[in-house]
Amino acid sequence: MGSRPHLLATLDRLRRAFRCDRRGGVLPVVAISLPVIFGFAMLAVDAGRYFNLHTSVQWAADALALAGAAELDRKSDAITRANRAIDNLVANDQRFGNSAVQFDRRFLKALPASDATTVNSTYATTLPGEARYVEITIRPVPFTSFFAAAASAVGGPTQARGSAIAGFDSVACNVAPLFTCNPYEGTSTSIFDAGKDPSFRRRLMTIKEKSEQYFPGNYGYLQPANGGGADEVRQNLALDRPKGCYKLAGVELRTGNIASTAEAVNTRFDMYEGVMASTKSDPAYRPARNIRKGYMGPSCTKNPAFDPTKPPTVAPNTTAPSIGFPRDSCFYTDSCTFGGVTMAGRVGGGDWDFDSYWTINFPGIGKPNGWSNVNRPSRYEVYRYEIDNNLVNTASRGPADQETGAPQCYTGGAVTLTDTPDRRTFHGAILDCRALDDQYDISGNSAPPLPVTAYAKFFLAEPMDKNDATIWVELVDVVEPGTPAAKDILRETVQLYR
Repeated sequence: MGSRPHLLATLDRLRRAFRCDRRGGVLPVVAISLPVIFGFAMLAVDAGRYFNLHTSVQWAADALALAGAAELDRKSDAITRANRAIDNLVANDQRFGNSAVQFDRRFLKALPASDATTVNSTYATTLPGEARYVEITIRPVPFTSFFAAAASAVGGPTQARGSAIAGFDSVACNVAPLFTCNPYEGTSTSIFDAGKDPSFRRRLMTIKEKSEQYFPGNYGYLQPANGGGADEVRQNLALDRPKGCYKLAGVELRTGNIASTAEAVNTRFDMYEGVMASTKSDPAYRPARNIRKGYMGPSCTKNPAFDPTKPPTVAPNTTAPSIGFPRDSCFYTDSCTFGGVTMAGRVGGGDWDFDSYWTINFPGIGKPNGWSNVNRPSRYEVYRYEIDNNLVNTASRGPADQETGAPQCYTGGAVTLTDTPDRRTFHGAILDCRALDDQYDISGNSAPPLPVTAYAKFFLAEPMDKNDATIWVELVDVVEPGTPAAKDILRETVQLYR
C-alpha cells in the first residue's frame, strides 16, 4: 500500500511531461496532409502531361498547315504538292495521348473578315488556282488522367484537339500597272509550262488596245500600287522601277483609257515627248541600250520609216529603210485566232519575218545561231544578241543617215544606260479572266481585288503609237515562285492566320 502514492505521483509526473512534450507534434498534420499533397502532385503530373499533349497537337496542326500552305502558288499542281508536303511531314511522335495523331484537311479560297465568323463550306475549294489557305483540324486525341484513375474521380480533360489555318501569298514589286488575260485558261496547258515553250514566247501579243476591252470599261490597266490617279499610271509605265508592290492575292483594275500613256511607254525607246519631255536627262526614265525601231532622220527628230501594219519587203538590188520587228502574219490580215475566249485576236502565230529584219538591218552580216524563217528565234533573243555582240551601232542598209540601235535623245550620259533593269522589258500581271468574270461579272471597277494567276516578264516589240494606243509585246518569262527569276520581283510569305 505504501507504493501506491509513489505510483500515482509517477503517473502524474509522466502525464505532465507528456502534456508539455512537443516532439512528434507534426505527425498528425503530416498524416492528414499527405493524401492531399500526393493528390496535388499527381494532378500536377497529369496537368503537365495534358499540357504537353495539347501543345504537341497544336504544333502538329501549325506545322502541317504551314507545310501545305507553302505550296499554294496557284499552279495547276499546287494542291497535289500541298497534300504531298503535308503527308510527308506526318510522323505521329506524340507520347502523351492514347492514339496516333489523325487529322482532316481542307483548302480555302478566302477567309471571313472576322475571326469570330465560322469558316463554312462556302470558303472551301478544290481548284488549285483558287486555293490560298489550307485548314488542318486534328481529330480528338484521347487522354487518360493518372490522378482520376487512382482517385476513382471523374472530370478533367479526356482528349486534346488542335486546328490551324495557314496561307501563302507573295508581294510583287517593280511591276508595271498592266495586266493581260491568260491565253491558256481553260486548257490542259499551264501558263507556267507555256512560258518555257520557245514557240509561244515568239508569239506577238497585244496586251493593251485602243478600243478592245477585257471587261466592260477595262483596257488592261491596274490600279497603281502607290496611288490611283492617271499620273501614277503614266509614271509607273515610264519609270525603270515602278513604285509600290502588288499582292498575288489581289490586284485592283483601273478603268478607262488614259491619255499620254504612249509618251510614258516610249521613253524606253529614247522618245521624249509631251508630258515626258522634261525627263530625258533623268536615269530613272532612261531608254534601253538598244532602241532599234525602224525610224529615220537626223538625231532626235527621227520619224517612222517602217510601217508595222504592213509586211516588210526586200527587193533585190534595192535599198530599203530601217525596219523594226515585223509582226506575226495573222496581224496583217486580221486573222489571229489563238488565245481562247479572252485573247483571240490578240495573240499571233509566232511566224514573224526574221529574214527580212536581219537582211535590212545588218547588211553583210551572217545570220547567227542558224536562225532563219525556218528556225525562228524570238524577237527578244534577237534584241539581246544585238546588245551582247556589239551590233547596236550597226546601221541598216540604204541611204545615208540610216538607223542604228543607239539612243540619241537621252542626255543623262552613256554610263547610265544599263541593263539593270533592261528598259525594253517590264513585269505585268496575268489573270484568269474568264473565271474571274464568271465569278464577279466584272464591269468597270465593280470587282473586288482579283487574284493573280502569275506575274510575267514582257518584251516591248515596238513603240506605242499615240493614235493606235496598242502595246505590242512578246512573253519573255513567267515568274515562277521559288526560282531565280522570282528574286527580282517576288517576296513570298507563308503565315498562320488562325
